[in-house]
Amino acid sequence: MAVIKVLKRIGLILLLVFVLINFALFNYGRQLLEPVDYNLAQEDKLVEIEPNTSTNRIGKILYEKGLIRSPFGFRIYLRVKDLSRRVQAGHYKLNSGMSTPDIIDKLVRGKTADHIITVFEGARVEQTADLLARKGFDRDEFLELARNKKLDFLPKRDDIKYNLEGFLFPNTYRIPYGSSERDVVRIMLNEFNRQVSVLEEQIQDSDYDLHEIVTIASLIEGERKVASEEPLIASVIYNRLEIGMRLQLDATVQYSLPEHKSRLLYRDLEVESPYNTYKISGLPPGPINNPSLSAMKAALNPAETDYLYYVATTGGYHEFTRTYQEHLDVQRGLNN
Repeated sequence: MAVIKVLKRIGLILLLVFVLINFALFNYGRQLLEPVDYNLAQEDKLVEIEPNTSTNRIGKILYEKGLIRSPFGFRIYLRVKDLSRRVQAGHYKLNSGMSTPDIIDKLVRGKTADHIITVFEGARVEQTADLLARKGFDRDEFLELARNKKLDFLPKRDDIKYNLEGFLFPNTYRIPYGSSERDVVRIMLNEFNRQVSVLEEQIQDSDYDLHEIVTIASLIEGERKVASEEPLIASVIYNRLEIGMRLQLDATVQYSLPEHKSRLLYRDLEVESPYNTYKISGLPPGPINNPSLSAMKAALNPAETDYLYYVATTGGYHEFTRTYQEHLDVQRGLNN
């Protein structure tokens, strides 16, 4: 009986030791997975995980950047959760206020870091290049692609300044870190195709091809003050084209100048350029900016008017007139 009591006592002691050891290991393991810093306002760090990087190497990278407490804990968590093969390559924004499971969740779901870039309506290729340069992209490389990249529907003309002018759709983009300038072009062209697909039937029924419609839309975008005027400006453009009258649009002069001017002078209207509609008849060789979808719609659905002229008023709108004499009268009234 005494032996049995001793054995029972030893068994209880061993069980208690086993429980304590497991508790200690559990507590230690939990500590390994906790955030390095509990301050949630920690600054994000950019981490690149290259394709085929081992989990050992990933753990070491995260540890060296001060993002996890233990590479060992990182690896064990991946194995226990069977996630080792699901970590995705890419660039990630992580901080030391995140726990190891939170970091692993991002890596497994592929929630990569992005550049947020907003291309505004009517932005020119060169303005878009400036936006990208501020995010670390190569401005010259982007301009080279915009100048020479061939699109199936583009006319083969040597006087087009940028082949992609008009087709880099204005929108807010999430560009993954590590993307090339060519990737950016592809993303923007895909967005153009997606947005303009709703107008495909109207374009096919139009007397103008896609390139001409985008060109007209860019003229509308460059001239209008408010979106509600777009169909009216479109009507003036079509009315002038129909009678063979020069468009004489200031926006095309601005595009022809080496740099933007807040106010055009009469001598600016004489600049020699295939885009200057004071000097050429018909449409310029291509778009002068990247127009919005609403400008595209206006180019396909102009207002039915007999307007041939318009002038900017002090209220930020335009006043539209039918004859040159009416146009002069409005100008005199504004100057008085």
